[in-house]
Amino acid sequence: MVKVVIKPDDVTFDVPTTNNVLEAAIAQNLNLSYGCKNGLCGACKCKIISGEFNLDVYNNKVLTDEELQQGYTLLCKTFAKSDLVMYIPGLLSGYPIKILPAKIVSISKFGNVAIIKMKTPPSQKFEFFAGQYVEIILLGKHRSYSIANANMQNNEVEIHVKYHSGGLFSEYVWNNLHQDSMIRFKGPLGNFKLSSTNYNLIFVCTGTGFAPLRAMLQDCVNNDEKRNILLYWGNREFKDFYLLSELDLFAKQLNLEVKLCISRENRAGFNSGYVTKFIQRDFNNLTNHEVYACGNLNMIEDVYELCTKKLGLDKSRFYSDAFTPSV
Repeated sequence: MVKVVIKPDDVTFDVPTTNNVLEAAIAQNLNLSYGCKNGLCGACKCKIISGEFNLDVYNNKVLTDEELQQGYTLLCKTFAKSDLVMYIPGLLSGYPIKILPAKIVSISKFGNVAIIKMKTPPSQKFEFFAGQYVEIILLGKHRSYSIANANMQNNEVEIHVKYHSGGLFSEYVWNNLHQDSMIRFKGPLGNFKLSSTNYNLIFVCTGTGFAPLRAMLQDCVNNDEKRNILLYWGNREFKDFYLLSELDLFAKQLNLEVKLCISRENRAGFNSGYVTKFIQRDFNNLTNHEVYACGNLNMIEDVYELCTKKLGLDKSRFYSDAFTPSV
């Protein structure tokens, strides 16, 4: 057993040498950022200030050799050999993590996406930052879904669930879940949220990666956001888009421009190709921007490479939440 200290909040927890650091933190209810838990997405990347550790096999696109030399690691692949000191700012500035019951208020289906609204009991206050996610607890297993609405102080949580054949929760949604059903979830989780800066905003998503960015857009409306916002939303086909009418409303309330991209068909009013094609077309320099990307891992890797290596975006201003489908 070794000890890990997280600076600057001086949070201390124990880590068995047989567990990776992320597993130990989750077991002790610490709200560290993570995604795939398999070393693929980079969401749990942080800096080790001191201590020795072993690093298991990981995706070197999300943790480069240069970053490794600078002391960065992926917590889901980090096994402590000694006491560690890590730097993760803002750990204690979030809302408390809870396991709560919720009643299903409504289920609406748009093609292969179900929009689920659920509400916790009035006695159980639930607060979160736009961009965070919850873990649905079903049959002893956890499935992660981004919260798709802003913190409206009414204990309501909305999630967007894409159907996957054989998927534990999506099959349950399509075949068993109904209005007034009860469900349990854990949250809020993750650190994917808007920073307080003056940089212009670029949102990039694929599929239901739109969900947390929609929450951020609602949050921007609530806070009378004046910054310029450019949203790139990519899908394979037109049928994969949903809630498009909301984008027109957001555009009237914010300094928002929307670019919808389709990679496998041509359609009037839509851009044909991947989101990276149009980001590169629209910008030659991103030094005055910050980027928020959510969706499939390949898209996030491509956008990160493009923005940080070709368009001058500071790596510290690239925020992401990778989706890794579970069955």
